[in-house]
Amino acid sequence: MLLYFVIVILLTLLNFYYRPISKNPLITDSYRKSEAYVNDLYKSDEFFKNHLSSKESKRLYENILADIKSGKSSSDFLCQDCISYFREIHYALFLDHPELIAFQNAHASGNSQHIKYDYYRLSPLKTYLGTRRIAREMDIIRRETKKMSDKEKIIYVYDYVAKHNYDYVFMYSNSNQSAYSFFTKGSSVCAGFAKASQIIFQNIGISSYLVLSEEHMWNYVQYEGKYYVFDATMGTSSLYKSEHFYDGLGQTTIGEVTGLYAKYYPKIDETPLKDIFGL
Repeated sequence: MLLYFVIVILLTLLNFYYRPISKNPLITDSYRKSEAYVNDLYKSDEFFKNHLSSKESKRLYENILADIKSGKSSSDFLCQDCISYFREIHYALFLDHPELIAFQNAHASGNSQHIKYDYYRLSPLKTYLGTRRIAREMDIIRRETKKMSDKEKIIYVYDYVAKHNYDYVFMYSNSNQSAYSFFTKGSSVCAGFAKASQIIFQNIGISSYLVLSEEHMWNYVQYEGKYYVFDATMGTSSLYKSEHFYDGLGQTTIGEVTGLYAKYYPKIDETPLKDIFGL
């Protein structure tokens, strides 16, 4: 009996975490050597870091990212009035690095000369196992979408994400602000849904952006040279209301559609993708 359980555990570990899998084709050896590299799930171009307002804010961004990757849970940083633009940096990290599953949320305190920040993070073991679990899922998704058209891929991602559960119980918890809760628990909130969508889109060759307002997070997705609103969170609340399920392919009801850093995004076509796709 003991041998049976050992075999089951070993087979489960092999299937979920150690089975040989294909990888994100954009992750090259040279990228792995860059400061932007976190793991093999996603290649970040650090688009939002490049639009931060000052060299000082970019330096703090790089410092926080390095601390998160090294496993620190808090740090002190000397800087000029950086407490005033910490929110800008925090959001840039959220938008640039959906693959950063160890980083859930952050809090800062300080004054004009000094900042201290603490962040909720996963344990190193959960981070490692979670990354392996997501990598396995990306391998499955890449194979399932390999022969699909871009239209089919976008609908696939929407269906895949929107049919997961919205975490109403812990909707204000730090623990569901990354793709980790989505892929490992099957439930999340808008941040988890949007980040999961972003990771999947890159892995299957669809260009997209993460978008963040004061109250909500979603994506802009490219189709036939134009960008459209993609908000899978809307589908999670209307799964059994077929007439509303695809409303997230073209509109969002929470926050401003323009989002944070609005002027840096490509122009959005306001035609709902669900109409273009005939859904």
